[in-house]
Amino acid sequence: MHGRRGIAQLVVLWALLLLGVMAMSFAFSMRTEALAARNSLDSTRAYYQARTGINRAVASLSSISLDNVLKAPPVGKEEDASFETRIESEGGKIDINFVSEEMLKEVLKNGGLSPEEAESVGDAILDWRDEDDMPGTNGAESAYYASLANPVKPRNGKLRSVDELLSVKGVTPEIFGTLLSRIFTVHGFSASLDINSAPVEVLRVLPGFTPKAAEAVIAQRRETPFRSAAEVARLLAEEGIPATALPIFSFNRSSRVYTITAVGKADDRIVRGIRCMVEIAGTGPKLVKILRWVDYASVGGGT
Repeated sequence: MHGRRGIAQLVVLWALLLLGVMAMSFAFSMRTEALAARNSLDSTRAYYQARTGINRAVASLSSISLDNVLKAPPVGKEEDASFETRIESEGGKIDINFVSEEMLKEVLKNGGLSPEEAESVGDAILDWRDEDDMPGTNGAESAYYASLANPVKPRNGKLRSVDELLSVKGVTPEIFGTLLSRIFTVHGFSASLDINSAPVEVLRVLPGFTPKAAEAVIAQRRETPFRSAAEVARLLAEEGIPATALPIFSFNRSSRVYTITAVGKADDRIVRGIRCMVEIAGTGPKLVKILRWVDYASVGGGT
């Protein structure tokens, strides 16, 4: 009798243990699903915060003085969600279609490439954009690109996108991502660049420039934009930059193309980014043309 009672108690204990494990498993599963649903919701909220940032930036570019827009791009916050934006004028970058051979190779060296790499990549870029089929000393033309596992055809004309540089001989994804994509454009439409909108990454690699001089330019234009060559020459002289650097700069914006990066956040945990390129042809939304749009752009934790 006692044996049967003991077995019954043991069965009850095992049943309770099993029910407890099942209950814990169910609770854990529900918690996991709830967190996943929350993360999905916050991800969507962060994405649309970034979309809001893009829309606000486009509206500002088409209606507010550009100096004000570049100094204070739109930001916004709603409870635990927010967005930040960064606006860069393509006119402040180096146009790969107009840059001279000498400046191109100097910029590549200043950007961290060895002298040999700068010569090789520089020649390959020049061959990619020139109209003939005769390779430079370290360059490449149709014969080289046709021999690749995935053949491509060199442009032999003006590049239509900076992304084309990824197909150029010697250009690795690392070189493109850390240097070329940050300093070059195809929307500058000039051999000069706008000193009032040039990113610090561009200023640092210009011939004769130093990081200190680049920071001085940024600090000066933050107070008052440069209005004349004399103002720039005065600052360059103070920073020990040769006067030969002066012709690089312009003071009228020949480009109305801008890259907008917007970062949306939700619950201070979820971050989503959007990057787009727009052309502002005038005032009003109908005169805004989207040239490029990258959803879920990799922008890190902020702008």
